[in-house]
Amino acid sequence: MSKSFFYEVLEGLTTAVLWLDKKETIQFMNVAAGEIFQVSPKRMLGESWQILLPGLVDTLNQSRDKRVTIHEYVITIQEMEKIRVSCTISPYELNDEMGWLVEIYNTERHHRIVEEDERWHQYEAGNLLVKTLAHEVKNPLAGILGATQLLQKRFGTEDKESAFLDIISKEVTRLKNLVNRMLGPEKTANKEAHNVHELIRYVLQVIEGEKPENVYVKLDYDPSIPDIYMDFDAMVQALLNLIQNGLQAMEKTGGFLTIKTRVEHKFTLGAKTYPLVATISIKDEGEGIPSSVFDSIFYPMVTSKKEGTGLGLPVAQNVLRQHDGLIVAESEPGNTVFTVYLPLKQKEDEA
Repeated sequence: MSKSFFYEVLEGLTTAVLWLDKKETIQFMNVAAGEIFQVSPKRMLGESWQILLPGLVDTLNQSRDKRVTIHEYVITIQEMEKIRVSCTISPYELNDEMGWLVEIYNTERHHRIVEEDERWHQYEAGNLLVKTLAHEVKNPLAGILGATQLLQKRFGTEDKESAFLDIISKEVTRLKNLVNRMLGPEKTANKEAHNVHELIRYVLQVIEGEKPENVYVKLDYDPSIPDIYMDFDAMVQALLNLIQNGLQAMEKTGGFLTIKTRVEHKFTLGAKTYPLVATISIKDEGEGIPSSVFDSIFYPMVTSKKEGTGLGLPVAQNVLRQHDGLIVAESEPGNTVFTVYLPLKQKEDEA
């Protein structure tokens, strides 16, 4: 088999492939590998394999006579994005020259689908419990409020008892509003085609007065995103919660709140793969989400804020689920990102 034929076959594979010579330098890298590492294959020729896969194995000699597979290896590409892959190293002789064939399989999507499915089932269980309790509390609150209003009619505004009844009425109303937030928005059918950047612009106008002076908003838009079939008011509430969280996280430290939009192709959400999915990522440079609550941030009543109710993120997640979408979070000090995944639909019955 000639080297040119060998390269031609590997170039057509969708699997990422590298071929290393006996000096452990890259002599071939197909297009699929270039896409994973986001580098030009030609520029990597003659470079050490460890530039792309540092610490993958202690030495390639351990795969001199056998195939070695490494699972759960994490590579870091441009913009500090991390991807989990599985790598297989096989000894391979080409034109009487011994070397290694490295196959790289992107497993990030599989892991994400499994994690999202598990996270959503856990969220649904917790949300169902909270909604059940909220329904049970709501009826007695309505009775207390009704009785209080009847008593208020018996007393004049100057009576001492009236002041206490006003307190009861205000507190019951406050609890009723809290219960309504726990129940979340009702499922609506008021969906129309809207531009995602107009949605973001509107939300930024709403929170303009809340933005700390030391926080700056940076926009990074993909103008090619078409209009999306959505409930505009519900999506405003979802994005409002996410952007407010980012602003609040930087009240002390300041920094940039970066809002980026992109399009993903053939993207899987839950058990369904969509041809196109719009993403809205909201990144703040605050202190990050404590690890003690990070895995539970989408559960109702879970919060790391002293005055938070723990309902903003669950409500936002619920809105996205009503649009067949999802919110995914990642956080470390100085880099917290909430990414909204929203299928590009022009009609409700279209995938």
